[in-house]
Amino acid sequence: MVYKRGPYKKHSNLKLYCFLLVAAVLICTVYFIWKQPADNVIEKSALERGSFMPQEFIPKTEPNNKPHPIVREKIVHLDLKGAPPKVFYYDHFFNLISKLGATGVLVEYEDMFPYQDELTNISALNAYSLSEIQTINDLAAKYSLKIIPLIQTFGHMEFILKLADYKKFREEPSTPQTICPTFSETLHLIETMVKQIIMAHPKSETVHIGADEVYYLGNCNRCKDFMREKNFSKNELYLEHVNSVAKIINKVKPDMRILMWDDELRTFSSTDLRSPHTVLNKQLEPVVWKYSREVYDELGPGLWVDYAGIFDKVWAASAFKGATGSSEIVSQVTHYLQNNRGWLSLIKEHEHRVHFAGIIITGWQRYDHFSVLCELLPVGVPTLAMVLRLVSGIDDSPMTPPLEVARLLNCSQPYGLIGSAFGSPRCSYLGGNLLESALALNQLKQELTSLKEDSRVKGWMNSGYNVKYQFSNVRHMEAIKAVLMRLQAELNDLQVEIGTSLSEIYDEHTVKEWQSTHVQPFAKEVETLLATCDKLLAKDTWPRRPLDRDEL
Repeated sequence: MVYKRGPYKKHSNLKLYCFLLVAAVLICTVYFIWKQPADNVIEKSALERGSFMPQEFIPKTEPNNKPHPIVREKIVHLDLKGAPPKVFYYDHFFNLISKLGATGVLVEYEDMFPYQDELTNISALNAYSLSEIQTINDLAAKYSLKIIPLIQTFGHMEFILKLADYKKFREEPSTPQTICPTFSETLHLIETMVKQIIMAHPKSETVHIGADEVYYLGNCNRCKDFMREKNFSKNELYLEHVNSVAKIINKVKPDMRILMWDDELRTFSSTDLRSPHTVLNKQLEPVVWKYSREVYDELGPGLWVDYAGIFDKVWAASAFKGATGSSEIVSQVTHYLQNNRGWLSLIKEHEHRVHFAGIIITGWQRYDHFSVLCELLPVGVPTLAMVLRLVSGIDDSPMTPPLEVARLLNCSQPYGLIGSAFGSPRCSYLGGNLLESALALNQLKQELTSLKEDSRVKGWMNSGYNVKYQFSNVRHMEAIKAVLMRLQAELNDLQVEIGTSLSEIYDEHTVKEWQSTHVQPFAKEVETLLATCDKLLAKDTWPRRPLDRDEL
């Protein structure tokens, strides 16, 4: 029987022809735009260094401009207590952040500052020299960036209190975290530090005194006696010390603005903050820090009501790296963009009540003096670039790659800037090769994690059964070994690249520390798993069950 072709078939073919025609037009249009030689081609970045792959063509797009509050000061935090860059790097870095709208840098030295005379022993062996500090000052001035030195004066004083000569300064004898505010020599030590750091930054008009995370306070007998004599609470003892530090700074350099982290103040009641015994110095400006995604919800309106009635100026503190884990090697871009968007919403909500002086965009390098290194500064540069654009009032669409950032950093794959799931951005800014290495290492680590969760590993490579009794399925062991050998080969090649990338920007001490923290343990784990596979594959006969002996 022969069937006639009906109208449905004709209609279907017509739809197909139309679809193919539209697709062809779109492909031609995209190709034409992509190959435009002039207006639509991005100029090479000023930071390009010469011997890199050619910049691919990226069409320029205008960002989506949305109303934002005016953020006057945009300060980038440099955490030098871990992975301090070679001094030449600051020229490139300051040039970049200046172009992106930064107005200054908050420099947290700890033991990287070259203390002199009686304090010489507290500096790290690889600390900057005074001449290098001067070079950093000059480079900041070159790019119109102010420098705000951060001097730890209360908590986070491990870099000093860990030393035998300064053990007597501790609030809690068993830990070097907090300095005792009532010890007779404490204020002299702080004054000496303040004098040396301020003298090394003669053009700085603002200083940060830290004063965060003072976990041990009022514990020692000296403080207990002081509080009893003065009828002080622990909160009043805290404020007494902060005021004493402010007076020292006034004496060293009058009229200097003084910033401090606010987390301890945040726990105080309004009555505590207005204590007649310890009225806060009017020069003090709290820096309210919050690095989570839900900033707006987590910092309630009551805080801003209290601060508005006490402080003339308040600062916000967001993050661009170092806030999602103490040992991360790549940045979670979406986390930091959401954190900063939350801050902008909060500032807009309360700017009629609170005078926000600016925002400090923190980039932690280690969580305290004893912790390991997290994301390195060059790895966080793309995220920092996106954040600086955001706080400058340019809200790039989250639905498209950040093309302007890709242009500035000379990245040929803009989608890679959104996150590691989109591959590598292939950037040639100074430190871009280190970003490539970190992303590659992170990918290998994710592959090993996935392998360890594989049913074959869990079911045929169990340490309490398969490994103990050398009793497993050869076929599965061969498959696992093949994956491990590939990971090991790729890691061997990557270790050379990582060493070269690190040495370009960091000294030998940082290179060794980062590799021993993030590369060598991973390599050792792969090696151990391979050895286990070989051990299981060495068997060619197996006993009857039950396996109830330790040796077969």
